[in-house]
Amino acid sequence: MAPGKRVTDPLQWGYSLSNVFELLSGCLEAIETKTVLEIGSYKGELTVELLEWAQTRGVKVAGVDPLPPDELEALAKAHPELELLRQTGQEVLREREFDDAIIIDGDHNYYTLSEELKIIGERAPGAGMPLLMFHDVCWPHARRDTYYEPDRIPEDQRQPLVHNEGIAPGIKGTAEWGLPFVWAAAEEGGEKNGTMTAIEDFLAERPGIQLAVVPAFFGFGVMWHRDAPWASAVERVIAPYDRHPVLERMEGNRVEHLVAGQARARQLVKLEEKVAKQEDLLRRLLGSSAFTAAEKLSGLKQRGKPLFTREEVQSLLDE
Repeated sequence: MAPGKRVTDPLQWGYSLSNVFELLSGCLEAIETKTVLEIGSYKGELTVELLEWAQTRGVKVAGVDPLPPDELEALAKAHPELELLRQTGQEVLREREFDDAIIIDGDHNYYTLSEELKIIGERAPGAGMPLLMFHDVCWPHARRDTYYEPDRIPEDQRQPLVHNEGIAPGIKGTAEWGLPFVWAAAEEGGEKNGTMTAIEDFLAERPGIQLAVVPAFFGFGVMWHRDAPWASAVERVIAPYDRHPVLERMEGNRVEHLVAGQARARQLVKLEEKVAKQEDLLRRLLGSSAFTAAEKLSGLKQRGKPLFTREEVQSLLDE
């Protein structure tokens, strides 16, 4: 980790688009962007890199988060050049003049993304569409909704939900040992479920739009209209990585290791809980008169050498 780099991903899931910043910034440079809107800034991992990149290029950066975490608030305070919009992505897209590039990494469910894309499609049809970039267009969000606040989604637009359950690749339902999510669709797949499903449904109604998917760090998507003046420049940057089979295998392997690590962590927690209960029982036994009587009785049966002693038990507890 570079000196001064903030630690915001302690579990090392690689959940931020900052992990593909070279590709993301390459696309921004290809269109010679002057303004960038980031929907779903969260803790600001990508935001801080955008600000550093924009500093010498005269590019304005705006971040969107209806409930900014403390880390993002602190970043905005330290960088007054950052325009922090405390609204939902849909509210901003309805009200704001479109930026040259829009990064969408907000609530990862079909309804939210579809509504955001609908607004963009209506307000900027055809070649007037900004460059769009997405995160989480591969597993686990591609075909399964997750929700920060389910109540923000109309009830008839929500998938059947599970709360604090695990998700694992290749399993349609949930898995106790999978990656944990607070709110997620009970099952993967089907209509109106997941980010990629929302993107595909948007594309089906609008000819002339190109989509590239980089299968790394949960999936980086880039969308542009083929008639945009900078279309060929963006394609040169991103096309070599689009659905690359080697990247797909590497990401599949990475995800499997993440899930396996989560399973080991759960097993360790259970083991620690079991040991804690055993220690509590032993300490209560040591303090009881029944233990003293059992120790003496054991000594009588073993002709002076008891099966267990208070010192042996205490020694185990002290280790």
